[in-house]
Amino acid sequence: MYLNVREPTSLNSKENFMKSYVATCPIQQQQNYKSNPKWKRVVANILLVASLSFTTITSVSAENSLPLQQVTPQETESFINQFFAQPEVKSALKGAVVTVVHDQQIVLNKGYGYANAEKQIPVDADSTLFRVASISKTLTATAIMQLAEQGNVKLDQDISAYTDALHLTNHTGTTLTLEHLMTHTSGFDFTDAVATDRELGSSYPLEQFIKDHQPSVVRTPGEVFRYDNYGYALLGYIVQKQSKLPFETYVQQHIFQPLGMSNSHFTLSKDSLSKLATPYGAEGQALPQYPNVPDSSPEGGLITTGRDMAHFMLAQLNQGSYQGARILEPASVQDMQTLDVSIHPDIPGTGYGFESTYSQYNHGRKVVSKAGDLAGFHSNLWLLPNEKTGLFVVSNSDGPDLREALFQAFMDHFYPNKETQDVNYIVPDFSLRTYEGLYRDIRLPAWLYDISATEKGLQVIDAYGTHNLTPVKDMLFMDEDGKLAGFKKNQLGEITYFYYNKSDSWSEKLPEAKPYEDVPEDHPYAPYIYRLTQIGLYPQDQSQFEPEKPVSRGEFVTQVVGISGMSISTQSPKFKDTQLSPYAAFIQTALELGIVQGNTRGLFHPDQAITRQEAAVIISRTAQQLLGAPAVTANLAGSQDRWAEEGVQFVVALGLYGPEVSISSSGAVDYRSKQPMLRQESSILMYKMLGTLLH
Repeated sequence: MYLNVREPTSLNSKENFMKSYVATCPIQQQQNYKSNPKWKRVVANILLVASLSFTTITSVSAENSLPLQQVTPQETESFINQFFAQPEVKSALKGAVVTVVHDQQIVLNKGYGYANAEKQIPVDADSTLFRVASISKTLTATAIMQLAEQGNVKLDQDISAYTDALHLTNHTGTTLTLEHLMTHTSGFDFTDAVATDRELGSSYPLEQFIKDHQPSVVRTPGEVFRYDNYGYALLGYIVQKQSKLPFETYVQQHIFQPLGMSNSHFTLSKDSLSKLATPYGAEGQALPQYPNVPDSSPEGGLITTGRDMAHFMLAQLNQGSYQGARILEPASVQDMQTLDVSIHPDIPGTGYGFESTYSQYNHGRKVVSKAGDLAGFHSNLWLLPNEKTGLFVVSNSDGPDLREALFQAFMDHFYPNKETQDVNYIVPDFSLRTYEGLYRDIRLPAWLYDISATEKGLQVIDAYGTHNLTPVKDMLFMDEDGKLAGFKKNQLGEITYFYYNKSDSWSEKLPEAKPYEDVPEDHPYAPYIYRLTQIGLYPQDQSQFEPEKPVSRGEFVTQVVGISGMSISTQSPKFKDTQLSPYAAFIQTALELGIVQGNTRGLFHPDQAITRQEAAVIISRTAQQLLGAPAVTANLAGSQDRWAEEGVQFVVALGLYGPEVSISSSGAVDYRSKQPMLRQESSILMYKMLGTLLH
């Protein structure tokens, strides 16, 4: 028997002040530079790639554009100038480079705005360096393809043949290959390492980084897509091992030099740092420069210029050759640009180092792309192989995102709609019901999709709101904006995976939670307890939940860290009394992220019941570190310690509580701060935290 209890409110909670906050200060979600610096770059790789983080600038309307404009230098510059002349772009922009190539020519390579706004240093598209973040992966994949051409590696062979003494634990019995790593289908339990606190000038070798953050293979390799930063760092390590050269040296000799990419680097030097654009936060504030972690970061460390990226795009569009220098054979280029790892054949997926960003604007054309996001830097590269056209953009600001609007406008102007999807496909009602259920994102467990059948299709509730999906084909749907959604079945023919509205991973369908004997369906906390049990926060192999049992400090911290989906620290526990605790690794992770602190004697007391005010402080710190949430005020009654006031005000202001609190006629909330947090109370706190902070 399964208990299906629907939560009383939708996932996009009305009591959510963060919705407007996220919309207006998006990059603050991962950048609170006054707080722990360990968290910020890792969260950039999760939330930004997941498309959580930006308001979007409206594109230039294509209605006044002539169809099929020629991609000439004059037309291209005029069009891009028009785009950047938009008031909403000019007001948000710090600096950017736009590069367009077509028919083996650079038709535009132009800087806009400032590399350093305070010093009024303009962007120079030929010499100003920008971090391009995950576009680095495309070059790392290129290096692997070169080694494959030379016979030094085989893409379908077990990676253990290339990792020397490094042995990853594989629980699946299925071989993990280079192809799995390149297509983000490794099956790793964690694909993003906990960031380490490194200062500029400090050293963290790639090999040491790989050894420090080893994940395990827990899903069958090749089965499911989950964006994989560690996998690409591991590919760089394999390049290093097989070539017997440091990764950055190999790329310098075999990619940068042949292509004339003289201003491209995978490591930071004093010289390159002096030419690196200043990063800016969401509010326009200059951010401090930061090191690559590791020193040579195959998954995200590339710094480059617009002109150098033009050379790379031209080689990709010319079957691996640029001005007589060949870096890849045509067959390898074709393999890289084949996006066949997808949840549905009609949805562009991933290839070797490439993906599909904003594919709803492809207009029926083949487009391969790669996006990158780091603190203060955001980039995107698009290639149209059949049209011999490439577009690259990078900016140095966490303000409103211009990439989607730019690509949409570019495609509308130069490559208008070629074909549209047929939306007249009718699916019987009984088959629509098979899609219903709760789906949990594989990379970010806190991200949920609640799917239900309607008369005409499916209704999906996620962090962006409510969407209506219309059937297009079997396992394929389209929303109101033309964005496709797909499903995948397992070997038994059961709906298992879903992909929509979040580009960095698939989600998995969750079984309904089994009922606890002590939590009946009409229990006031039942909807929250069962929903969190369903997503895996609570064990499902127990008959009793014990809703009125106090939560221990160790258990609560473990739940908070577990929701984040981050890899767990491998460092020895710093607290003396947690070394034998089953929660030790989670507590250590929380300590490294600045979420918890011990007492003056170096103790944490993991088995002690956590008070409601302690829990509130942990939640507020997590929100600050993970999302850069600001301090807020609330009308409080009752008593709380001074050190806990900010945390209690935070959870009360966001309504992260249940019927256990009392509210006076004046609206003052008695949070019962010094009382122990009960398990049922923790469930509503956790559930509402997810529903508020992600929406």
